[in-house]
Amino acid sequence: MKFTKFWESILFRLVITFLIIMIPIYMLGMYIYKWSLHNVRNEISKTNIAQVSFYLESLEMEIDRIKILQYDCLNDENLNKLSARYGIMGQYEINESLRQLHRRLVTIKNSSNYIKNVNVYIRNVKKTISSNNGINDFDYEMYENIRSAAGIKGAQIIKYKDGLYLSTYQQNNYLMNSPDYIISIELNRQAFIQALSKFNMYDEIGSVLIDKSDSTVIINQAEEDLLLKKEIINGIFSSGTKGMKLYNIDDKSYYILYVKSEYLNMIYLKCIPEEVVEKPFNSFYIWAWAFTIAVCCIILIYSISTYKLIHKPLIKLVKSFHKVENGDLKVNIQHDQNDEFGYLYKCFNKMMENLNTLIDQVYNQRILMQRAELKQLQAQINPHFLYNSFFAINTMAKTGDENLAIFTKRLGEYFQFITRNSSDKIPLSDEVKHAKVYTEIQLMRFSRALEIKFGEYPEKYSELKVPRIILQPIIENAFNHGLNKLENSRIIVIDFLENDNGLDIIVEDNGCGMTDYDIAELQNALLYTGNDIETTGIINIHRRIRLEYGQNSGVMVSKSELGGLKVILRIEIPYGYELDNYYQNQ
Repeated sequence: MKFTKFWESILFRLVITFLIIMIPIYMLGMYIYKWSLHNVRNEISKTNIAQVSFYLESLEMEIDRIKILQYDCLNDENLNKLSARYGIMGQYEINESLRQLHRRLVTIKNSSNYIKNVNVYIRNVKKTISSNNGINDFDYEMYENIRSAAGIKGAQIIKYKDGLYLSTYQQNNYLMNSPDYIISIELNRQAFIQALSKFNMYDEIGSVLIDKSDSTVIINQAEEDLLLKKEIINGIFSSGTKGMKLYNIDDKSYYILYVKSEYLNMIYLKCIPEEVVEKPFNSFYIWAWAFTIAVCCIILIYSISTYKLIHKPLIKLVKSFHKVENGDLKVNIQHDQNDEFGYLYKCFNKMMENLNTLIDQVYNQRILMQRAELKQLQAQINPHFLYNSFFAINTMAKTGDENLAIFTKRLGEYFQFITRNSSDKIPLSDEVKHAKVYTEIQLMRFSRALEIKFGEYPEKYSELKVPRIILQPIIENAFNHGLNKLENSRIIVIDFLENDNGLDIIVEDNGCGMTDYDIAELQNALLYTGNDIETTGIINIHRRIRLEYGQNSGVMVSKSELGGLKVILRIEIPYGYELDNYYQNQ
């Protein structure tokens, strides 16, 4: 009786132990097995898809490069001479043009392993020029069958007989039934096969490359026609651009990997038997469960210790790097133990300290250099017409001119603006106001022979910060160098043009102070970035604008439709900035 109760107790404990410990461990083992198998499938899929995608992308780039060479050959001088002037060319000139054209075709063929032959079909002279076979009679059948249709997108690979071709002719000939000449490139199928064979990593059935438009086979490396079955083709055509699907065919399961290329209008299919994918797991399945019970405790203890000693400190370090990656450079890691992670944390903290120091040094040095250069450039601006203004005041005072009070007020406003030591940048509205004060002074001096048209700037740019004194010197330059030789009908137009990238301020005059050569020299001086040239007023303004707004901004000069010089002050707002936010950042 006692013996029976003892075994019942033992059995009860065994059952409880089995229910509480063994079943969860068994379920965990099954889950790990399935999870591992799933991951292996995914990794195989990702690896193969990545390889094939890389191959197709490389093939697309190579085909695109070949097409560029083909398009470039359309404008070949010798080809156009033979097509248009064959009847009036001498025999030597004909032979030389044919030889040069054949050499170019050979160069194109040798530029890629994917090119088997390059042909030019010239209808007018009834000749076919081949990189492989030289000069032959005109092949009318090929001429008619390898012409690409107008409006087709992508690579436009043409299948004719057993060959793959790329053909092109002049765009303006698409409406013609018979273009003057066609350039045809025959692709090398063997190069396709050699490239695809590099991706055969498993004991697989094979792979095929098919045309999306009619499902015809372009390259076939499969041992049997399994990949060409209707159910597979239809399933792949209705799927996305790439992936891997499991199909059950003739009581066997296969993984079908596919990648589509819209540019090439092709689909790559690869077949891998399911047993190939799962084969590595078969030999480990029994052993895994045999060691499960014995290893569970060891794994548990090892996992806990590993987590505390390695994983947890490592996570802490990785999180710190993520903070640095997101812009937080004030990260500091504390660690109590004097172990390897303690050394890594100490080095990390020292690295961040040095990084912050270097950033501060570089940033401050950059700001100081920019400000120093800006001050130096601004210091070069002088009031050129000071003495002329005093002479004008003297004359107006002697003649009792009623505009004397207004003239002296405007002159005071002018010098108050250019002499004050305020911020390097001011709102555009203030800069325009200063320019208008200057033009009003000049109008009072030359009112009978001067016309100034001042446009209105877009209101949303009124608060845009610009370097001080950039518009008035341009207008002054028009007076001093553009209109000084004219006695009558002197015109200056100041306008503002908004574009997608920012604002253009345009100053034009009808003077004759600069020739086309002088304008070209000035434009070259503006483009020059060295410091070994004399910094004139316009170059001064150009560099100040570029310092503030970047390399795409600055001053551009050209001939004006009025007859004189046209100067554009281009202010480009950085891409991605809303104007209100840009004001805040300024």
